[in-house]
Amino acid sequence: MKHVLLPVLLLSSAGLALAQKPASRPKSATRPTPAAPAAPAPAPGTTITAARLAGPGMSVTVRGVVTNGPELGQLRFVQDQQAGLAVFSTTNADLHALVPGDSVLLTGTLKDYKGLLEMDPVASVVKLGAGRRVVPLEVAAADLSSAFVEANEGRLLRIKGLSRLTTTGGGAVEKLAGNANYLLDGQPATPIRINVASTGERGIVDKTAPAGSFDLVGSLSQFTQSGTGGYQLLPRTFADFVVAGGLPVVKGEPIPTNIYRNGFTVMFQTVNPGTAKVEYGLTSELGQVVSLPEMATSHRVELENLEPNTTYYVRVSATNAAGTSSSAAVPILTDNKKRPNR
Repeated sequence: MKHVLLPVLLLSSAGLALAQKPASRPKSATRPTPAAPAAPAPAPGTTITAARLAGPGMSVTVRGVVTNGPELGQLRFVQDQQAGLAVFSTTNADLHALVPGDSVLLTGTLKDYKGLLEMDPVASVVKLGAGRRVVPLEVAAADLSSAFVEANEGRLLRIKGLSRLTTTGGGAVEKLAGNANYLLDGQPATPIRINVASTGERGIVDKTAPAGSFDLVGSLSQFTQSGTGGYQLLPRTFADFVVAGGLPVVKGEPIPTNIYRNGFTVMFQTVNPGTAKVEYGLTSELGQVVSLPEMATSHRVELENLEPNTTYYVRVSATNAAGTSSSAAVPILTDNKKRPNR
């Protein structure tokens, strides 16, 4: 981490100088006493680039957008259009409540933690808005090493066109573990680290590593004993492993279960989360639709009020921000059995 001192907008213990009150003058019937000038408005904050140049030990106020939530524990990353910064606290509940897309004004003191420039302690957290989008800096897998540099520390990156994830020893990866490092395309200088807090349905811990080509999104961090190198990418949730360009991608054909005289249940899986839709009808023209609004990779839709011993054509699809994936229509036959117990 290079330290360069430049004139930036900083908050010091002296605070901001207030304008001097004009000297009093005798009252006059024809010349009223002028009003004292208003105090200057609070400073809106410096850019993250300027704060980074100020370096450890300096108190700064920065404005930016949060790019992660509790999946990285007590650490948050915030960035503006040019740079990013780590923000850490074990006690600040306002900081811990922040989620991706929150626009914030943060005040605190910078420190160097194992090479990572971070704001710690955090004196003030002001949430200005929500739902702001941060576009990751895109880097081709072939240029991976060029992205793991100080200029990108704290920024959200998207590494495109990766082919494999390996252990630090070069072995195959099965389930991903928390507080463990892995290598992108087997390159030891560009590791990723899985945070133990990234758990649950959306988390990374215990998920299966992607097979085949994928992109990876994460915040660039640093951990080094020597003060140089040690850059590592921190993915946040399993959705940061982007397979098939992020499209839902339906896996195989829909599977019918619980078939009875007046209906059946349709089940299908998608590679990436999406909202599900099942179209069905007595011909391949279909005509009827059931939708599920929840984002998921495992989808289950029950079709009811059908005719006994009748063939229905069924097509499934899933949609997310990347687009829509669908299967071909397949025939499914009802029977004469009673409805199974639920």
